[in-house]
Amino acid sequence: MAIKTVDLRRLKNVSHSIYEACLLISARARQINSKRIAERKEKEMADNIKDFFDENDLYDHELIKDLKFEKETNPTVIAQEEFFEGKIKAIYPKDNNEIE
Repeated sequence: MAIKTVDLRRLKNVSHSIYEACLLISARARQINSKRIAERKEKEMADNIKDFFDENDLYDHELIKDLKFEKETNPTVIAQEEFFEGKIKAIYPKDNNEIE
């Protein structure tokens, strides 16, 4: 799925700053992508052991992995949806000089 164009006014309505919104979305997209990469590496390790014993299906196995990758939703699209649903928010540290 391709990345969707977002109206900047929509970002401004949800967040205090457009820049803050972009940073939050990009940070979340990196988290999602890192998780996918880790899961893929783990799966490849298991598949490599399986392929070692059955080398005849190696080509078909690579083709299937490529098709699955093309169908995955872009991490940025997922992060944008989470942001607009209110699942992603900035957390600011408390100032030590503030009176509680």
